[in-house]
Amino acid sequence: MTEFRITHEIHEVHPDIRERLTATTIEAINESSARSPEDAALVLRHKLGEIGVHMSEEACLAAIERIRSGKQLRFEIERETDENEV
Repeated sequence: MTEFRITHEIHEVHPDIRERLTATTIEAINESSARSPEDAALVLRHKLGEIGVHMSEEACLAAIERIRSGKQLRFEIERETDENEV
């Protein structure tokens, strides 16, 4: 299963971020069901940006293609590590 990692402190800003990610992704998919994968990816990227989550166009396109092929997404939320930490 492909994992989309969100590696900043968004989980502290939005404790319900998993639910918001799921709801936002479903909303974007529903709104863009008749659009090309590229257009749907832009809708998803915009919707995620509205809740403070930033994904690349490539990641959004991969998410759209995965969902449209009947596969699931799982967002992994992890703390951003300081490059100086070992």
